[in-house]
Amino acid sequence: ILYRQQREQLRATRSFMQESIEAIDSYLTQEDWRVKENANMGYSLQGLNNHIASNITSNYWLNKIYPESVAEAHKKGDYHIHDLGMLSVYCCGWDLKDLLLQGFTGAYGKVQSAPAKHFRTALGQMVNFFYTLQGEAAGAQAFASVDTLLAPFIRFDSLTYAEVKQSMQEFVFNMNVPTRVGFQTPFTNITLDMTVPQNMAHEGVIVGGVVKDATYAEFQAEMDMFNKAFCEVMMEGDASGRIFTFPIPTYNITSE
Repeated sequence: ILYRQQREQLRATRSFMQESIEAIDSYLTQEDWRVKENANMGYSLQGLNNHIASNITSNYWLNKIYPESVAEAHKKGDYHIHDLGMLSVYCCGWDLKDLLLQGFTGAYGKVQSAPAKHFRTALGQMVNFFYTLQGEAAGAQAFASVDTLLAPFIRFDSLTYAEVKQSMQEFVFNMNVPTRVGFQTPFTNITLDMTVPQNMAHEGVIVGGVVKDATYAEFQAEMDMFNKAFCEVMMEGDASGRIFTFPIPTYNITSE
C-alpha cells in the first residue's frame, strides 16, 4: 500500500512538472486562449508570471475548494468559472470618507500618510489606495460619491478651473499606469453623484481629517468643476489620443 502511494505521488509530481513546462510554452507561443482572455493584460514577462501562478491557483480552486461535480462541469465546458487564477474575492467597494478621515494608513511597517489637506493630495492618496488594494482582489476597487466628497477641497485650496483640470489629468494618467500583477492597469471604478445626495447635504465636510462647519450642500459649484474637468480629461485621452480605460465612472441618476 505504501509503495502504491509513493508511486502515485511520484506520478503526480511528474505530471505537475510537465504541466508547468507546458504552461510556460503555451504562453510564449500564445497558443493558450487564456493568454488573451483579459484585454487589460499585456503580453509580457509579468504576464507570463501571472499565467504560471494562475495555472496553479486554478488547480487549487478546482481540486480543493469546488465540489468535484462543479470542477468537472467547468473542465468539460458545461459552463465557465471566471477568474480562477486569483485566490481572492472579486470586487471591493471602499469608504472614501474613511480615507479622508484617517489618511492612507493601516499597513504595518509601511509608509503612512496623514489625512489629506489639499485636493491634489486627496487624489494622490486615492491612487495609492487603489494601487495597494488592487493586488488583494480579482476585480474592481471602487469609491462612491467621489465628486461630493472632494468638492470642498477645491474651494479650501482656492483653485481655478485650470488648476482643477491639471490635478484631474494627473489623477487619470496615474490611474492608467500598468502597475498590477501581469502588467495590468488597476481595475478601478468611481461613483459620481453630479448633485449633492440628500443624505449627505447637511453633513459637515471633511478636509484634513477634520469635520468642518460647512456642509456638502454648499459646494455644488465645485462639484460641477470637478465633473467637467473629469469628463474633459477622459474624452481628450492620452498624448496619442487613446481613450482612458480607467477609472470606470458610474453616475447616480436621480430625479434631481
